[in-house]
Amino acid sequence: MRITVWRDVLDSLGDAILVLSADLEPAALNPAAETLLGVSKPSSGFIHELLGRNDWLARMIASCLKSGQNLSDPDAELILNRRSVAVRAEASLLMKEDGRIRGVVILLQDLSHQKSTERTVEGSAAGLRLSPAGLAHEVKNPLTGIKGAGELLAAMFRNDARAQGYCNVILEGVDRIAALVEQVLAFSSNQRLAAQPVNIHRVLHQALKMAGLYPNCPAGITVKQLFDPSLPEVIGDAGALERVFLNLIRNAIEAIGPRGTIMLSTRMETQFRMTAEGRRRHFLRVEVSDSGKGISDEELAQLFTPFFTTKPQGTGLGLVISQRIVTLHGGNLWAERGGVAATDGHADYNRGDRASGSDGAGSSGPAAMTPATTSPGMTFKVTLPVRTDSPEA
Repeated sequence: MRITVWRDVLDSLGDAILVLSADLEPAALNPAAETLLGVSKPSSGFIHELLGRNDWLARMIASCLKSGQNLSDPDAELILNRRSVAVRAEASLLMKEDGRIRGVVILLQDLSHQKSTERTVEGSAAGLRLSPAGLAHEVKNPLTGIKGAGELLAAMFRNDARAQGYCNVILEGVDRIAALVEQVLAFSSNQRLAAQPVNIHRVLHQALKMAGLYPNCPAGITVKQLFDPSLPEVIGDAGALERVFLNLIRNAIEAIGPRGTIMLSTRMETQFRMTAEGRRRHFLRVEVSDSGKGISDEELAQLFTPFFTTKPQGTGLGLVISQRIVTLHGGNLWAERGGVAATDGHADYNRGDRASGSDGAGSSGPAAMTPATTSPGMTFKVTLPVRTDSPEA
C-alpha cells in the first residue's frame, strides 16, 4: 500500500523525475519524464548519450554522488535527440536503509512555457515603449498651447496683480517642464560631437561669460583662475565642452550664494594611458572649486544619478549630461568634497592680476599656481585627452 501511494504521487507530478543507480543505470522514471525525454523505458545507452550531450548534468550527478549534497541549476538547457528544452534541474541522493547510497534522484522542471510567456510579455512591452523623441514631441505640443494661453491671460489682466502672479506661475512651470524635456532628450539621444582642436582656456572664458562672470563679476563674488598657458589643445566639440563647464560654474554660483569665491584651475596630468597602438595618451585637468557649504557623503554618492538633485529647482540631469559629454570626449568627470576658501590669496582677474596668453585668454603662469586653503565647498574635476600631435603629447 505504501509503495503504491508513493508511485501515485510520483506519477501525478508535473515535473520529470528520473532515478539512476550509483552506476548511472536507469532505475525508474515518472510519466512526466517519459514525455520530456521521449522514451518510456530508457536504456543504459540512452542515459549515456543523454549525459554525453549534457555535460552540465553529468557533472551535477557526479558531484552529488561524491559530496552527498543536493545540487540545483535554476536555468539550464537540456539537449535531447532532436530538440533542446529550458529546464530547472535538481539532483538529490537516494539512500538505502543502512545509510549506503542507492543512487540519485533527478528532477527536471520544463521551463518552456514560462520562457515563452516571458518573451511574449517582453515583446509587448517593447511595442509599448515610446522613444525619447516621441515623448518630447507629445509633451511639448500641449505645453505650447498652455504657454500661449498663459500669455493671453496675462495680457487680459494687466492691472490685476493676483492674476499676474497666477500667470507667472503657469509660465514658469511651462518653461521648467520644457527645459526638463530638452534635458531628457539630450541624455537619451545619441550625441554627435565635432572633433576639432579646442583651446580649453577659451572654452572656460566663454563659459564664464555665459554665466555672467566674465569679464566682470557681480558684487560679492570673486572668480580666481590658475591657468597653465602652456597646455596643448584638446580634440573635441567646443560648444559641448562650454555647456559642461557652464553647468559646473552655475553649480558653483548656486553653492556660494550672493558672496563667495569660485576658482578655476588647469594643468597637465602627470599620469598617462597607453593606447591599443602602444602610444602614450596624455590628459589635461580642469578643476572648478567653490567656497560653498558642500554636501554630505550620502549626497556625494548620488551626485551623478539621473534626477537626483540637491537644489529646489534642479532637474537632476545637468551633471549626468555633463559627465556623458566628457566621457564621449574620452575623459572623466567626478566630484570631491572640499573647495576653495573665500579669503585665499590667489590672483583675481577682476583686479587685473593676470597674465595674458597668446590666445588672448587670461592665464596665470605656473609660478602663480600655489596651493589654496580648502573649505567645506566642492571641487569638480575634469580630465580630457590632449592632441597627440602636440609636442607635450
